[in-house]
Amino acid sequence: MFRTLALATLMAGAALPALAQNTADKAAMIAAITDAGCRVDGGNNAVILAAAKLNEDAARAVVDSLIASGEAKFEGGVLVLTTGGCG
Repeated sequence: MFRTLALATLMAGAALPALAQNTADKAAMIAAITDAGCRVDGGNNAVILAAAKLNEDAARAVVDSLIASGEAKFEGGVLVLTTGGCG
């Protein structure tokens, strides 16, 4: 039992830096999208990635999280932020 608890604690501890990074990435992405008018399309995608300082993989993970939580949605091929100063 103790070994299982210790292993679970170790695994949770290893996830903390990733969780903190994801939280920082999410905040950066929300700020960048908000500054760009709350919408992401082909015309402003690169600017938003640069402003958020995220690569495409990190941005994709953040967008998936925003959609799953209801903080963003797709409308006609455009990502629309529905949280913070948007919505």
